[in-house]
Amino acid sequence: MQNQKSKIKKIIPAVFILTAVFFMFNVTAVRAVSPTLAPSKAVIATVSANVSEKISNQINQLKDKIASRVSELNLVEKRGIIGTVTDTTSSKITIVDNTNTTKQVDVDEITKFSSSTTKGTFGLSDITKGTKVSVLGLYNKQTKKILARFVRTSVDPVFITGAISETDPKNIMLTLKNADNKAIKIDVVPSTKILSYSKDAAASKVLFLGLSIGDRVVVIGYPDKKDSNLVVATRIVILPDLPKDPKIDITIPSPTATPTTAVLPVKKLPITTPSVTKPIVTTPAPTVAR
Repeated sequence: MQNQKSKIKKIIPAVFILTAVFFMFNVTAVRAVSPTLAPSKAVIATVSANVSEKISNQINQLKDKIASRVSELNLVEKRGIIGTVTDTTSSKITIVDNTNTTKQVDVDEITKFSSSTTKGTFGLSDITKGTKVSVLGLYNKQTKKILARFVRTSVDPVFITGAISETDPKNIMLTLKNADNKAIKIDVVPSTKILSYSKDAAASKVLFLGLSIGDRVVVIGYPDKKDSNLVVATRIVILPDLPKDPKIDITIPSPTATPTTAVLPVKKLPITTPSVTKPIVTTPAPTVAR
């Protein structure tokens, strides 16, 4: 028993010494491998200076972009023009407006083209010289050019004045003669508005059946897409106060007379008085007594 106790006393110091040596070895290794966690003041100052410089550069770049954008916005405004095409290229349309001023219109890949008379796809290649177009885009005051966003072919409305020479209730059409005695076919569609204006009465709506031959009218419409000699009316204005134009040759039919029933005279027959025949009365002969 004592031998065992002495052995234990000898082992405990040895274990203690080995544990201490092992601990010291691990601490030394960790210190040799691990970098210093606390950076120096010089490193912190350098990093802070670099970050400040980058932020300052970004702020300056942003200021330049904002200033450039503001100047661009001051030079650009939305504007629309209508004119006739005189020339086209892959990126430009030259237009002459109503004041005979030449305008340069730039187009790009996001410019949209459309036509009021063409169905399906329509693009820059479909616009030819002489085409009337309306353009909506961004006008640059410095270059005096428009960057088109929408380009659409347009058709001018037709204004016709004259007198009605013929009506066709079956097809809901009428024929109008102007001062040159030229007959123009007018198509009346469901969207056509027919109004009558008179100095003595307010404007009133009129049905197609209310139109009469000889009426002085003003027609506003557009040429038919299939028949150029036909005008599709959007509005018909009747002017009853205007007298007949002697230059317009129109035969106004006379009103149809209402037929009257002929009354034949009653033939008078002679009145005859029927003759009365008097009855013959016979008197019997007197009887003679014997």
